Amino acid sequence: DWKMPDMDGVACAQTLAEQNGLRHAPPLVMLVTAFCPEELRQRLAERSLRAGALLTKPVTPSALLDACAAALGRTPAVPTRSARREEALSDDRKALAGAHVLLVEDNAINQELAVDLLSQAGIVVTVAGNGQEALRKLASERFDAVLMDCQMPVMDGYAATRALRQQPSLKALPVIAMTANAMVGDREAVLAAGMNDHIAKPIKVDEMFATLAKWIKPGLSASLSAERANGLQALGRIDVHRGLANVGGNEVLYRRVLKRFRNQEADFSQRFRAAQLAGDLNTAMRAAHDLKGLAGTLGMHALQEAAAALERGCQNGAHEAEVEALVRKVSNHLDEVVGDLKAVEE
Repeated sequence: DWKMPDMDGVACAQTLAEQNGLRHAPPLVMLVTAFCPEELRQRLAERSLRAGALLTKPVTPSALLDACAAALGRTPAVPTRSARREEALSDDRKALAGAHVLLVEDNAINQELAVDLLSQAGIVVTVAGNGQEALRKLASERFDAVLMDCQMPVMDGYAATRALRQQPSLKALPVIAMTANAMVGDREAVLAAGMNDHIAKPIKVDEMFATLAKWIKPGLSASLSAERANGLQALGRIDVHRGLANVGGNEVLYRRVLKRFRNQEADFSQRFRAAQLAGDLNTAMRAAHDLKGLAGTLGMHALQEAAAALERGCQNGAHEAEVEALVRKVSNHLDEVVGDLKAVEE
């Protein structure tokens, strides 16, 4: 399991690799929840580790068998059921990247879970706490689909859907119900209210993405997302879709953080070298670590990789000339990004 107290799975795998040598380390199967596979992959990449397979919790016998077979290099010629399911899930997630979804849910924990799942797939999520709030957001923003909880205070999902269907511009908007009810008549009630489809709670990840992919058209999503970015798509070195997804689809917040990054990090190289000259290696390494995290959050992939390499160089005691080369690489990427960010409107 990759998340454990005292020593997590990534640190344990690194220790095994160092003890046995990378070529002789045992095959690695990492247990991970559906909410954080990208975080795990990044952690493994930072330590130059490779997992033979990722095993998503909750674990089924067939998935466990497939993961072990993959890690041992014995993947069957005919894809197993779990392998086909994973491939379908991956395809659905890729098709939905850049889509803008309105999540209408009053429960804070359910909001957090859904936002995390959707954002990991590159979906931009806006949250409304009830049907009335959802109608206000629909009046001012464009969405590719609505995920609508049915039971909410103020205005429930059924009433909100009936109200939005009265507006000509929203008649074709996909509205997908989310409900914990499992009675026979629930689906009929959902369809009668004007919703297009139904996702049962607790949410099954593959079913949720399959249902969304059924109703959201990739080409339309991408074009609408670019339109909504309102000039941000001109930032060629920044993955705007990923950055927006990482801040919950809040474009105002994203623009504000981009400007702050531009003003705060432009002098990174000077601060890093000053810490070096002062012999304060911890401060220098921390600056690289912080830059790596910020760049990853904002969608600056090349800068993130360069900062991660610099941090590793500091951790591994690289020679001064090697560190200087890594600093120059970071500086080059940072100058390009800061130059792009001058286009962000004040």
